[in-house]
Amino acid sequence: LEGEKRFLADAAHELRTPLAVLRIHAQNAIDATTATDRAESLRQLVHGVDRATRVAAQLQTLARLEPTAAQFSIEPLDLHVFVRNELAEIIPLALERGQTLTLLADEAGDYRIDADRASVGALVQNLVANAIQYTPDGGRVRVALEAAADRVTLHVQDSGPGVAEALKPKLFSRFVRGEAGTGAGLGLSIVQRVVELHGGTVSLADAHLGGLDGGVMVPRDRA
Repeated sequence: LEGEKRFLADAAHELRTPLAVLRIHAQNAIDATTATDRAESLRQLVHGVDRATRVAAQLQTLARLEPTAAQFSIEPLDLHVFVRNELAEIIPLALERGQTLTLLADEAGDYRIDADRASVGALVQNLVANAIQYTPDGGRVRVALEAAADRVTLHVQDSGPGVAEALKPKLFSRFVRGEAGTGAGLGLSIVQRVVELHGGTVSLADAHLGGLDGGVMVPRDRA
């Protein structure tokens, strides 16, 4: 109960700050004396709305993944095809910053698992969006799939600055960000919860590209 109280307080704080900023930008747009100043205030207003929307969406995802609320629709899922489609939606974020986003997988591999499509989509989106956020302009983000007889493993690697070893375990806690992070700090909490509900494991390690390697293992047999 105490944990839930802290979560609600933190969630309220995370929403209160961007909402206060939205009001400032809206007031600046009203008070602007030139078209240029008004356009800049409106641009900042849209950016703030997008951020508040992302926070609300992630809070909604976490609520859906709570034990008393989780209602999965388990179905056969080809993770290779699924991840490729998810990356097609995310790649504009990488291209906007001149980053290279690649998918490595053996075309002949068997990447079929039984999983909940919606929650696995949230997992992929959060891992890759995190990698893009922490990777500098012109950097690289690599998504790799590995298939074994009893499991499928997903790795998301980036060429960013990486994370100190002592901070890595803390990143799975709600509202904890990396040192250069600007998000709500909910992405890896969502990833961990999805992995737990699928009977898998998640880990953070140093990537060969120089940044972080987020590894997710999902067993083929959820039992």
